[in-house]
Amino acid sequence: MRELVDALVALGVDASVAEGDVLVDGRRFSITLLRRAHPTPAELAHLVLDAPTTHPVVVVADRISRPGRDELRRAGWGWLDRRGHLRLWAPGVRIEAPLPNPDRRVHSRSNNPWTTVGLELALASLIHPTEPVTARRFAPVIGRSVGAVQELVNRFSEVGLVGPTTRLPLLPELFWETAAHWPDDDWLGLPVDVEAVAERLGVSDLVRVDERAATLGGARIPAAGDLPARAYLSAESSLRRVRALIDRKLPTRTWVRMAPVTYLPENPGLLPSDVHPWRVAHPVLCALRLAADPARGREIVEDWGIVPEAPT
Repeated sequence: MRELVDALVALGVDASVAEGDVLVDGRRFSITLLRRAHPTPAELAHLVLDAPTTHPVVVVADRISRPGRDELRRAGWGWLDRRGHLRLWAPGVRIEAPLPNPDRRVHSRSNNPWTTVGLELALASLIHPTEPVTARRFAPVIGRSVGAVQELVNRFSEVGLVGPTTRLPLLPELFWETAAHWPDDDWLGLPVDVEAVAERLGVSDLVRVDERAATLGGARIPAAGDLPARAYLSAESSLRRVRALIDRKLPTRTWVRMAPVTYLPENPGLLPSDVHPWRVAHPVLCALRLAADPARGREIVEDWGIVPEAPT
């Protein structure tokens, strides 16, 4: 309870401990604290279901990912993320704010790991979860310079997603944090099927990342083939060419957008052929795009079992 009170005081709130309760601005609150280390969104969702309480709840953890915070927010729960963020939600008190910490480096844009190269490094690390995340190992994989990748390795280490000594990725947190930052807007609807798009563009520029591609990688998605196809385009020239197909009066049969990354790993067992004249994304890439949808997509990914876990 003292840790929670210290966080409140750091925000300038008049708070103290009183016989096991918390006094906030003179009001007494009975708070249920639940401590976890690195809870995943799935673990937090189960925790909400399995730990009913009549008191306000605050989950205290070393880190809580953005999707995990969404789970707690939907439940009306709070959190204390020791990286520097507090949410206390109870009748009469509504606090959700980052904690000031003068000893902690301010993460400006230049320290942001979620750049294009950062997303590529995270994706490659998730495909090879048992390998140390080093620049010399992964720079050739994603086609970037060793210097650029080393900078991102350092940033991921600073935010606790890569071990400072082991250089191993923090799992499954790295997956959910990457999904939370994965760009998934600016889709362009086309009134033609994906075969017609492939015929117009050719094999190399079209990468399917939709539910059908996910099922080819092992996901269980009912009626995936009935949904409009979704594909990344790997060249700006391709985007310009497909714009000529737009007819907003007709229903969308294929969604396309520029790929958010240049490293686009494929499903190794499904190379382009006459049957499917397009590239099929690696299952982890499909999972990241699906998990970017905080509703149905995340549920599909959790049921799929594709998210790498830390070794036991």
